[in-house]
Amino acid sequence: MFDLAYCTQLLNTFGKSPIMKGEYDSLDIRILNVLRDDATVGYNEISRRVKSPPTTVFQRVKRMKDRDIIKKVVPLIDHDKLDYKLTAFITVSISDIKELDRIAKELSRFDEVLDVHHTSGDSDLLLKVKVKDSSELKDFEVEKVGAIKGIRAVGTTLSLGIFKEEFSVKLRP
Repeated sequence: MFDLAYCTQLLNTFGKSPIMKGEYDSLDIRILNVLRDDATVGYNEISRRVKSPPTTVFQRVKRMKDRDIIKKVVPLIDHDKLDYKLTAFITVSISDIKELDRIAKELSRFDEVLDVHHTSGDSDLLLKVKVKDSSELKDFEVEKVGAIKGIRAVGTTLSLGIFKEEFSVKLRP
């Protein structure tokens, strides 16, 4: 017997990858985990590691880039070797919560700022900042952060060392 509902469902999903529906499958996860460990690996090597044809791997990576699952591919720089020795976490409290987006965007424009997070608790924003030394940090806080209207308070915590630093979680299917 012919099942119209089943055939309609098949036609609606024909040619669509799981990512098109905002989902992903175990192959996508395996590809992402290979790239997470080394984004310079070529399609043939990824193909070998995930046991899938290179053309499939290429199509999956392209699709994930097109959908901003893979936002960009960048080098991981050892800042210490370039004399950027100080990492600071700066909390920012703002006067008016309606100004949050504007202030976060202004803070995001500064080269020293690696991350800007909207937080709950005593402060509204948390910044991760990388500078060469305490003098540079002071200049950043006074001249740049201090110039932004609507900031009520700033607090700083210095990192004394890094035990673990990752930029992506290891994904599970």
